[in-house]
Amino acid sequence: MSDTDPDETVASGCVNLRQGDVIDLDAIVLARQKGEMPDVLPTPQGVVLLSQTCDVVQQSKTRCLVAPVIDADSKNLSDAKKGRKPLHLYLGNSDVGTKPCVADIERAASVPKEALVGKKLLARYTRHPSGSEVGAIAARIGRAFTRFPFPDEVYSVFGELRARAQSRAGTPSPFGQVIDVVLDIRVSADQWTSPQRRLVVFVVVPEALISPPDDIDDGWSWGPARVVGCRAGEQLANLDLNRACELILLNQKGDLTTLTRLWLAFADRLRTEVFPAHPGDAVASVAIEVLSEVELTYQQYRKTESLDLEALSLTSR
Repeated sequence: MSDTDPDETVASGCVNLRQGDVIDLDAIVLARQKGEMPDVLPTPQGVVLLSQTCDVVQQSKTRCLVAPVIDADSKNLSDAKKGRKPLHLYLGNSDVGTKPCVADIERAASVPKEALVGKKLLARYTRHPSGSEVGAIAARIGRAFTRFPFPDEVYSVFGELRARAQSRAGTPSPFGQVIDVVLDIRVSADQWTSPQRRLVVFVVVPEALISPPDDIDDGWSWGPARVVGCRAGEQLANLDLNRACELILLNQKGDLTTLTRLWLAFADRLRTEVFPAHPGDAVASVAIEVLSEVELTYQQYRKTESLDLEALSLTSR
């Protein structure tokens, strides 16, 4: 366990607990109807605290929400980390050094805080009560309950993108490395409830990796003088998705206009290779736009829904 004494236990009132802590509670009650025997779930690996820290430590709150830690082999850990199973909460922090674990939010239960008092703290994934680590855990827990309900016929349109991202994020593949760079992929629709939807996919990248439209060099031309890794006879218009990704990675610290042109090529190849023509009438069109985190307006943020690729790139957190 990190950031705590190996023998630390839950203090009175749970005042030393943080969201994401693992507590040595040996069982939880999942459900109980009046007059019936309780449905008791053994939790030999403990439980993860799901409730917000600020709620748990308040004396006026007498209960908190926990989820059982489950057996997790390398595949289960990978699936949870990459968002393949949204109700499986991945907890891990290589900087802290605590062994990763997975909690099953589908079997979460409310327990009296007094049931945790005196129990041993098994693991902690944050070094401080506040900060980016805490925010990452809170966001992961929140996504289990706040994911946007994309219509089934629309969700299937993103199947190829999700499959590629989930299989390659965190790997040495060029597409996987680019997905790790991408901050978010968000989707808007002219409307969600009827056929012939017109979708726009926004690929949001760090500000340092794309030029504002007004700053693009009008005199730019393709060639080895401006494009790191450019091959003889290669043209921007002829790049496939994998090659566009390779060049984005090679030019991350180079010319911003070049990098912007490569992101535009990435968007075009993403549309043609990953979003082919759609059978049926659920979706009429898919457009792809790449923009920086500072170009995404609050209005666009409110009118778009995340495809939750943040979960796919958690390896650096």
